[in-house]
Order: sequence, then structure tokens, then C-alpha cells
Amino acid sequence: MKTSKILLLPLLVVALLLSCSDDDGTVAMDNRVEALFGQWEYEAINSNIAVDINGDGAVNDDFYNTNEIRQCIKDNLTFFNDRAPGEKDVFTINENGLSCGEVPAFQNVESDTYELVNNEIIQFDNRNNWTIIEFTQNRLVVQEEDFLDDRDVIITYVLKRS
Repeated sequence: MKTSKILLLPLLVVALLLSCSDDDGTVAMDNRVEALFGQWEYEAINSNIAVDINGDGAVNDDFYNTNEIRQCIKDNLTFFNDRAPGEKDVFTINENGLSCGEVPAFQNVESDTYELVNNEIIQFDNRNNWTIIEFTQNRLVVQEEDFLDDRDVIITYVLKRS
């Protein structure tokens, strides 16, 4: 009996090591179109340089963890939805439970169509393009060139699947 326990222990260790994966869930380039579909929420919003976009005199490069943008905007949900073949897919930003007042809670704040170009750029019809920096099953990091506070900036959005 003691011999079988001694033999089982190394087998158990080997089985555990083989069952572990170093796969970080990165979405393969060929699967990005479908993996994008669904509901996403903000996890972080940053700028490559500090700017004052709310006019309070303080500059920040972290828009999510400061008062640079209103909490009701940080609460918004982002959706990527599929359309019929031959049509561009649909992008919407939706007020979540915390409305900014202009649009009732749970209604669309923004709607656009998009296509994924070379599996790297989300090209919108009416807003600035997003370049994909990181894409896993549950996390999407994109960058957008913008002009804020009289300066050219690069905004980084970190979204998590919700």
C-alpha cells in the first residue's frame, strides 16, 4: 500500500502540471471578429499625456480613476453586434444604471457601424478608429488618436467583458 502511494504522488504531480495551461486566453487573429461580439465595460481610460478635459484646472492622464470624466460615462456599456453578411457590424454605447441625464438609463448614447480591418483596427464610420493593443477572451485594450485640451493625445481604453 505504501508503494502505491509513493507511485501515485508523482503521477498526480505530473497530471496537475499537464492540466495547467500557460495560455493567457489571447484571441487568435482569425477569431477576432466573432470574439469582439458582446457586451464590454470600462476598466480603465488613460491618455498618453496629462490633459484637463473637464475644465477644472487639474490635468490628468488617468481619466477613469479621477474626476476628469463623469462617473455616469465610466458606467456606460459598450456593445459590438453582428449584422447580416455584407453589412457592417454595429457598435453602441449604452447608458447603464447611472444616467448622465441626456439619455435615460439603459438607452443608447451612441450608435455606429464598424468593420475590423486586418484584425487590428476597428474602423468606425463616425468616430475615431481604435487600434487593438491586446485582445483576450475577457479583456480588450484599444488606442484611439484624439484631440483634447488643444493637444493631440492617444487615449487607451481597457474594456472587460461583462
